[in-house]
Amino acid sequence: MIRYLQLALIPCFLAVHVVGDSNEVTVPAVRVVRLQVDYRNASVSDLQKIHKWNAIMRNSVLASLKFINKHWLICGGSPSDTPTSSNADCGKAQVTGEIVGDRHYRINVTLIAERDPVKNAKVGATSTVYAVAHIGLKGGIFQYTNALKTLGKPEPKLAFDEAFFCYRGATLVDTDKCRKERRLRDSPLLDAVDTPIPIANLLAL
Repeated sequence: MIRYLQLALIPCFLAVHVVGDSNEVTVPAVRVVRLQVDYRNASVSDLQKIHKWNAIMRNSVLASLKFINKHWLICGGSPSDTPTSSNADCGKAQVTGEIVGDRHYRINVTLIAERDPVKNAKVGATSTVYAVAHIGLKGGIFQYTNALKTLGKPEPKLAFDEAFFCYRGATLVDTDKCRKERRLRDSPLLDAVDTPIPIANLLAL
């Protein structure tokens, strides 16, 4: 199960705006999305026989995300990131698997994502993170990628959640913005977070 997301490793604020004449600074909040892919006819008993299954499954899903992000820029990051950076393959994504029932297996994917609408990497088209992930699901990238064959065919619709949150010391306002009162001795809003934030708090939807 996903328990923590280390925000100290994720520079994800896009711009800084001074609000009026006050000492408050507002920046876009971090967008976290969670995708869940269900396999209801999986060979669950065979998973324990696959050496390092969790690592294989995670790498397989990350390869699927990298394929999506190659065409649609869904992975979130800072303005300084380039298409060749680790962000380009959703390298900060957390991937876990869980056995739900005798034949039911679920893959959970949690990642920092760009705001909708996301852009096409080659043409001037736009879409949403959910839409392009769903297209990928229908295209089979969560079905026949490497060892995922043992899970069989996934459900035709994936579950999708999103949430917005702020670094420590800032307050979420207007649903998707972070506000921090600026004082002379305050450190920058982009200070690293030393303490992991429970993922349950981020995705309490």
